[in-house]
Amino acid sequence: MIINVLSGKGGTGKSTVAASLVHLLAEKETVVAADCDVDTPNLGILFGLDDDDFEKNAVSTGAKAFLIKEKCTKCAKCMGICVFSAVSWEIGPVIDKYACEGCGACGLICPEGAIELRKVENGWVGKAKKGNIGIATGQLKIGEAGSGDIVTLVKAKADRIQAEMDAENIILDSAAGIGCPVIASVLGSDYAVAVTEPTPSAFSDLKRVLKVVEYFKVPYGIVVNKSTLNPGFAAEIQKFAKEKNVEVLAELPYDLRFVEAAVEMKPVVEYAPEFRRVFEGILTKII
Repeated sequence: MIINVLSGKGGTGKSTVAASLVHLLAEKETVVAADCDVDTPNLGILFGLDDDDFEKNAVSTGAKAFLIKEKCTKCAKCMGICVFSAVSWEIGPVIDKYACEGCGACGLICPEGAIELRKVENGWVGKAKKGNIGIATGQLKIGEAGSGDIVTLVKAKADRIQAEMDAENIILDSAAGIGCPVIASVLGSDYAVAVTEPTPSAFSDLKRVLKVVEYFKVPYGIVVNKSTLNPGFAAEIQKFAKEKNVEVLAELPYDLRFVEAAVEMKPVVEYAPEFRRVFEGILTKII
């Protein structure tokens, strides 16, 4: 199975849930964990890994506009065409490489062919191994576009690791929100675990991300994290799930040991074994 752990809002505990599910599976079989949050990948941290533990390969999934000064006649037709305000004027056109999204509009309007799109190295994809766990991850460079494309490459890397390790299951730790990296991670998943917390903002974002999951016809369940912070609102989420005929896989309490486990760079089920039962219950309901 490909199990996608996601959340509409950041900070709900998505990576905490993903790491614990991976740890429990790894006690019995080989498993692959894929960190699909390529803007801020941190799943490896919860397994005690740091940046140097990953074997990395640079990737190029995006392009930027470049000015060929010898061809430019300073006609200024490129001014005002960029919706990202990446083209400015200083005795001639200047292209801001950080603002440019590589759409190519400036090149299309240039009568002299003085602006061209060139592939750029916009990130990296890598892998690491710890015991029975194979980890695929990637990172987008600062100021670059193409996060969804890098997520696709991370998933492809996870597939290759799965074949190499003969693993049955892949756990995807998605990015927060409903943008390109989330869409890229949800596509092709067999099941989604939507992690939320009992707050109005998290509940609102949960509904938004579930629309993405439903669009791709991926079955899902809900995990309510930090439920004891606001039992009344946790009950509202339970009511919502019942109305949609969706299973609440578990309610996790607010407990400082979750924070302590992250500080110690361990999955919470390893740091505090008393939480094993609830996470084992989540896996049983899914698999």
